Amino acid sequence: MNKNYITPTLGESSTSSRKEPQSQMGVERYLQCLAETRIENEISLEKVMEQLNFSQSTLVALEEGNLEFIQYPLNYFFTRQYAQYLRVPFPEQFLMAHFKPGEKK
Repeated sequence: MNKNYITPTLGESSTSSRKEPQSQMGVERYLQCLAETRIENEISLEKVMEQLNFSQSTLVALEEGNLEFIQYPLNYFFTRQYAQYLRVPFPEQFLMAHFKPGEKK
């Protein structure tokens, strides 16, 4: 695995972490960035499935940015676990509430 990856960014500076929490769209884009990171590091879906015990359908939906890949609030914890596995920092401005499906901000 390539340890020299570029950390996915979400556009604006993350210094305003709690004042302006990221919208659900920011979370969806972050999920897509995780997929890009996995691909760039040449990590197969099968390896992730084996290491994290995620189903293929869960992993594919997560990487597509679909917040309904698993029920809330488990989607929040799955995302954190996946980011940790990929060694991608989890944005501290993401609150668990941002992972509620269907609540666009």
